[in-house]
Amino acid sequence: MDEQLQVKETILKMERLLLADETRLSTDAFSNLLTDDFLEHGSSGRSVTKKDLVADGLGSVQLDIKDFNVRVLSEDTVLATFRTYDTTSGHEHLRSSIWRYQPGGWRMLFHQGTPAET
Repeated sequence: MDEQLQVKETILKMERLLLADETRLSTDAFSNLLTDDFLEHGSSGRSVTKKDLVADGLGSVQLDIKDFNVRVLSEDTVLATFRTYDTTSGHEHLRSSIWRYQPGGWRMLFHQGTPAET
């Protein structure tokens, strides 16, 4: 299997993990997928850090991923871009995540969600 395709499949699996209730409802589980200096610019317009997320927790979501792609930025860093569809509200968002490979595996460094035009 092509190395870039393997990385793409790994990152897609991890993005899906971050949307799964088993991960979102466990501070340890989602915390292990984020770098210590993680930052998110959310679709709500709010910016949050890993520390904020650990303190506040994450709620349940019903999101499907589509149009998933990965661009290699460096030997240990990739940019994932995709759309999410909220099966509850019908809203779509454009998403981008930067993932960094470090000891222990891939960890998300940055994420941004932006409402998509439909």
